[in-house]
Amino acid sequence: MNKVLIMLMFILGHSKLQAQEVDTLNVYFKALKIHLSEKKQFYIDNPQIKSPEEFYVEKNDYTTNKIPNIIDGLKIKILSTEDIYRLTNKGNILSLIAIRPAMWKDGNLKISVIDFAVIRTGKKYGYTNLGGNEFVIKDFHFESMKKIHGNYD
Repeated sequence: MNKVLIMLMFILGHSKLQAQEVDTLNVYFKALKIHLSEKKQFYIDNPQIKSPEEFYVEKNDYTTNKIPNIIDGLKIKILSTEDIYRLTNKGNILSLIAIRPAMWKDGNLKISVIDFAVIRTGKKYGYTNLGGNEFVIKDFHFESMKKIHGNYD
């Protein structure tokens, strides 16, 4: 009986780890996925430069709440402010990806995914923009589904 219970717990735990839910309609996920595929290709084209084992992404309540831990075989770690503080200890430079919230620009919805080098001096951070990608969402329109009436009691 104990063996069956242990086996069942192992199977359920393993399937839970493997079945990380990914919202493929999430525009931030799509932008990061494309950005990472370009970074992956860069490291393939430049084998003398070592690819990081894990890509750090700056936590943002709007853009990173549905980002999975692995995208196309690349490990992703979402870093909070505290994580960034800890990792930039003693002048360490941190390579960080930031996904900025969507904004309207030139009549289109745009998302920026930016690579930064982050260094901390004392309690102050210095972010150096290393470039990135800007993604455009075209043909974005709203349709009215139905009117919602409030309660005026």
